[in-house]
Amino acid sequence: MHGSGFTGAGQRSAALTQGLERPETYFEGGPPPPDGIFGWRLAQEAARQGLHPQALVMNVLQRLARKMYLDGLVAGSETFNPDVPAGYTYLGQLIAHDLTFSDLGTLSRTATAGPLWASPALDLDCLYRGGPFRSPMLYQQRTGGPDALRMKLRVGYTGGRTWDKDAPEVPGDPVTAKAPQPCDLAMIACLDAASNATDLRTLSPTAQAVPRQCPVEPLIGDIRNDNNLVLSQITVLFHRFHNRIVDAILASPHCPSDYEVFEIARALVIATYRSVVRNDYLGHLLDPQVWGDYAPRETLQDLGGFGRRLAADADTPLPAEFIMAAFRFGHAMVRPSYTLNRALALTETSLKGLMTFRRGMLVGDGGIPGSPIPNDWIVEWDLFFPEKPGGDENQSHLIGPWMTSQFYTMAAMAHDDMRRMVGGDPIYENYGGLPFRDLARAYLSSLPNAQYLADRLGIPKLTREELLGDGHGGLAGMNARTQRNPLADAPDGAIEALAEDTPLFYYILREAEVRHQGRRLGPLGSAIVAQVVLAASMAESTTVEPGVIRRWSRVLFKGGAVPDGMRDIIGFVESPPQPAAPSRPITQASV
Repeated sequence: MHGSGFTGAGQRSAALTQGLERPETYFEGGPPPPDGIFGWRLAQEAARQGLHPQALVMNVLQRLARKMYLDGLVAGSETFNPDVPAGYTYLGQLIAHDLTFSDLGTLSRTATAGPLWASPALDLDCLYRGGPFRSPMLYQQRTGGPDALRMKLRVGYTGGRTWDKDAPEVPGDPVTAKAPQPCDLAMIACLDAASNATDLRTLSPTAQAVPRQCPVEPLIGDIRNDNNLVLSQITVLFHRFHNRIVDAILASPHCPSDYEVFEIARALVIATYRSVVRNDYLGHLLDPQVWGDYAPRETLQDLGGFGRRLAADADTPLPAEFIMAAFRFGHAMVRPSYTLNRALALTETSLKGLMTFRRGMLVGDGGIPGSPIPNDWIVEWDLFFPEKPGGDENQSHLIGPWMTSQFYTMAAMAHDDMRRMVGGDPIYENYGGLPFRDLARAYLSSLPNAQYLADRLGIPKLTREELLGDGHGGLAGMNARTQRNPLADAPDGAIEALAEDTPLFYYILREAEVRHQGRRLGPLGSAIVAQVVLAASMAESTTVEPGVIRRWSRVLFKGGAVPDGMRDIIGFVESPPQPAAPSRPITQASV
């Protein structure tokens, strides 16, 4: 434990060590010097004014979070990103859940908290967990009985059509179908008549005639992947992608053993996922010059920094700067509402609706919390990952130092430990919601400021003027000129201190706005994301030989290689099964 508040640049104040932590791994390996950790400039201002440094930092971060909320209220078509469809917002969330496995909702971790990382690799352990042997509940039973090796991930049926039940069905369109469709996550609930579970609870008198029911849970490897409707549907898509590959292998003339079928299918899904992340996801979001520099690098050693540390130790944790700052840029990409499918084209679904879709949204229709989604909530993928961008798809929000209002106002964004960490009552309701949590968590974990990290990486920094803005945006201005800047009411010197000692999370968002008008990350954000994500895509993930993956790719996929775009995965899942081509057995032994 150590502090990040100082009486002067380079001088540590022992009174400020309470509640602050040192990350297990920094991006640059070792910890920054005292004046490289965010908060030192505000600590100087606190000492000058006779204030408690940590209290001053928390005060200023609450005001900065409110400013991000107010700047996010300026919304409209001009705030959407024509280069990045909205699906990439939620693909990024899946990637984050793949790389981290912990309750990151609280502001701090204790010594007894569980591990913060699942594995520093893009290996979809958030889907597969321990595989069919160690996590059998995630996999479908086979007709051979309970002892038959399970190969497929579970998929659930939707609840059928609820809108305009007399409207005609469109052939091949699951949204307009009247019957339930296999387009949801599998859910499980224990009714009191068949369960001795201790968390049975009484249902509302207006609910269905079931006396009590356990909370309904999705049968998936990471419950966070049912956090919102779009992410839930992406998870279903990957489940179906795995299952289609299993079917294709089983239909081949020379099928491997049952165990090899599962392992080969998982290896093909992971290889495809990694290719999509490297080419499709990063290609859409990174600074072109940074991406052009990192993309050709083929080994962990070539990546340098974190890549070399991961090559030396496969269990190296991900850098705190990536987890708690750089890869949280997706929060700024979230829109206030979305069009889910063209059947509901005249009705946009709010972000709150997306985030509460499992928790009682259907009670008014006779459902119960955790009910399967209705058919009219099935996501139409062309609206999130369009085949030809520039049509009627949902575009992501531009990347910048702002957040949609619901991330600030929703009560779910305020956690119980915020009062303890802030040390008193909030300046604003909910303390500042998600933007404050992002900023405060980074401060309490002693993250470096953006200026220190940019200098270390040799990346040109934003100037003071670029950080402050020209009266429109930036630390000193507001997107809506009629709004008063909350930072203007902070203690003297706060804005200038933030411009010299800038929170990494805020800086990365402002850098994207200044360097690319919010359409892509700037150089510093891109360098952190590129190095960590590419390293994670190179880490060992399977025991299946590369030759086996290549041979099955030639059999299963158009072009003879694993797909490299989300549209390719969608096309593979939604296309009718192809007749199997004759081939010799492709097993581990045949390579």
